Amino acid sequence: MRKVVFIVLSFVIVSCSIESDSQPPTQTSAKWSLIQAIGGLAGTNETFQRNQINWTFDEANNTLFVEHNASGVSAGLAPGTYDYIIENISNQDFLFIDEEEYGSIAITGNRFIINQNITSDGSIISDKFEYRFSR
Repeated sequence: MRKVVFIVLSFVIVSCSIESDSQPPTQTSAKWSLIQAIGGLAGTNETFQRNQINWTFDEANNTLFVEHNASGVSAGLAPGTYDYIIENISNQDFLFIDEEEYGSIAITGNRFIINQNITSDGSIISDKFEYRFSR
């Protein structure tokens, strides 16, 4: 009887440890669609169709892939692949693309905002853009 109990307990312990080792997959990329660009010297307020301009952040490699066929300053970055990092400076997150500060960022649920008018040195600039993205 002791052998049967030992075998059953061993099986239960092994089964539990196998299941506890499985981890849900982590998100390694995030795709955002630019939906609005506000600001600039001319006071632009341009909207874009969802998936017209996409930014995909590859968190594992710290690369940003931009794809679109839109033109104009308000469309943001040209299509291509860029290196990026996010730095927290004075309790605010800032996006740096190819080692250049691109703007402050805020993510709330399915909304992502890049505000180029707020800089990491505390300056406020009034002629840059605010880019609004959604998932």
